Amino acid sequence: PGLTFLAPHGAPILVPMPVPAASTATAGLGHNSARIVLSSCALGMCAGVASSSRKRRTARLADVSGSSLAVRELDEPDVGKFVPKMRALQNQAELLRSGELRQVIETMKSLRKSELKGAISEVDELLAALIGAIQGLRDSAQSSGEFREQLAGLDLSEAKPKKDKGRAARKEGVETMMEVHVVGLSHHSAPVEVRQKLAVAEAKWNEYAQDLVLYAKTSNGYVVPEAAVLSTCNRFELYFASPELKKYSAIECVHAFLREQSGLSQEELDPYLFTFTGHDAINHLFEVSSGLDSLVLGEAQILAQVKACHGHCISKADDEEETVPGAGGKIVAKMLNAGIRIGKLVRTRTKIGKGSVSVSSAAVELMISRSMADLRKPASKVQVGIIGAGKMSRLLLLALFSKHPDIKVVLVNRSVEKAEAVLKDDMVKARGGTNATVAGMDSMFDVMKQSDVVFTATGSEVPIIHPKDVEGRELPLMLVDISVPLNVAKGCEDVENVASYSVDDLQKVVQANAQKRAAEVEKARKIIGDEVGKFKVWQASQGAVPYLAALQAMAERIRTTETEKLSNKLQGLHEKERASVDKLTRHIVDQIFRPIYYSMKEDENMEEKKEKIWALKKMFKLEPVYKRGALAQGPESRGQLKP
Repeated sequence: PGLTFLAPHGAPILVPMPVPAASTATAGLGHNSARIVLSSCALGMCAGVASSSRKRRTARLADVSGSSLAVRELDEPDVGKFVPKMRALQNQAELLRSGELRQVIETMKSLRKSELKGAISEVDELLAALIGAIQGLRDSAQSSGEFREQLAGLDLSEAKPKKDKGRAARKEGVETMMEVHVVGLSHHSAPVEVRQKLAVAEAKWNEYAQDLVLYAKTSNGYVVPEAAVLSTCNRFELYFASPELKKYSAIECVHAFLREQSGLSQEELDPYLFTFTGHDAINHLFEVSSGLDSLVLGEAQILAQVKACHGHCISKADDEEETVPGAGGKIVAKMLNAGIRIGKLVRTRTKIGKGSVSVSSAAVELMISRSMADLRKPASKVQVGIIGAGKMSRLLLLALFSKHPDIKVVLVNRSVEKAEAVLKDDMVKARGGTNATVAGMDSMFDVMKQSDVVFTATGSEVPIIHPKDVEGRELPLMLVDISVPLNVAKGCEDVENVASYSVDDLQKVVQANAQKRAAEVEKARKIIGDEVGKFKVWQASQGAVPYLAALQAMAERIRTTETEKLSNKLQGLHEKERASVDKLTRHIVDQIFRPIYYSMKEDENMEEKKEKIWALKKMFKLEPVYKRGALAQGPESRGQLKP
């Protein structure tokens, strides 16, 4: 007794499987009846597996007799694709056994018929053995090369089933179709302890992507020929493309690669990973670049990070700087570039990025909106004092210089050196600060007298500014306290010529802006949905490119051959006349095939596009021609494309 599988090429593999010893209950039912019970349950289980997994697996059931079960050919031709199917089959069997079937078993046992109890118990044991056999086969395929060697040495002529000659088989024959994927984790799904295990410094993005490409290389080519890395403090994402027929293998390879790089086991890492394919992968990228997936809805920094990801993936090797070239090919690069465009488009057509949603930027927004009412002068003309030189003050300077790069600012802090370091920060300097100076805490009240607006952001646990400190001012003063605990004491707002605002006032601004942004989400998703559809049309057309290149090469061979046959008759022509004849024949060929080229660019679904490509392939008996070739090996040409 055993479980018989047909391997990827159709040869039978017998996996021993224990069969429960005959019991009195089974004997009571009769030998043939017991066989029927076991076979029916096995068939029912496999039917459930097939129906629930139809989109991903097309494994077909063979004949079932006794306690042996045969599963026909799996579509994908290599073990790498066979293994995840076995995992799925095992999961489905476990779900079936622990779900509906267990309920039936318990119900039937409650009937108190010993014969029925015994028969059902045997079926339950059989299913448990089936699950164990699948696990054993999967482990064997993953852990050793014996399984591969066995497949290579088998005679497949008898066991190989007949292939379907219908439409489905045609579409499966389009090996040039590429699919896009994204695997990663973010602040939504993973704690920082897990995120930091996968974090990659930007300088290492290309090296990481190249390592993945080489990791997924097999004797039949690259399972993951294109890849790009996006790693920030809040997310780690791998965008990659693979041949459509190898998409399950590609995803398995990426998961295994991430486990190896992070040092985490499957149980430790997989619960935090998300995986999107095709339409969902494109939609995810577009939402990320638009700020819909960010910790702060609509924030702009992620768009700059997607730009950096695109820039790295298309970069070339530089021998002088010893930089590693990008591993993003045509599909991934185009998708990232589209993501940048959509991110800009969403922010232009919606208000998803309007209004401050952080306390620091809200403080600057409040100053700008209230300067004329409270200070009777425009925000660009005010003089600002900032008390404190911590993280909040740095963010305040970034927001302030983004609006008014040349505004006059005095940064006051107990440590003058720390204040100077904040002003010399690369990001702060990039936004402005030409009129910014520093001062010590002993000069705080002098700075306040010269300032129109004073922001407080210190770590003091008690107020440092009291009503008596701001009394008697001739010119208006605006106090904006962004500290918790408060740095400005109660009562300052009642002093004449003083307008005082606390962090509570700023939170109201933040919440109002967040609500406005949330109202724009649906508008943004509508734009993204339309753009995803457009990208899918372009992506589908790329599957035709290798065949169009082959068609063009075939036509050029015919044109050249026929022209050479007439070379004797064309000897009397001058050079310009011969060039005109050559140009004419080229133009004729181009015009004949132009409708085919345009047809492949038409807006249609993926299945219709596959039918067209298959028809083109069969009609002209074409083999795909890849103009850019395959990724070359070796450290010098790593990631480069052969002609």
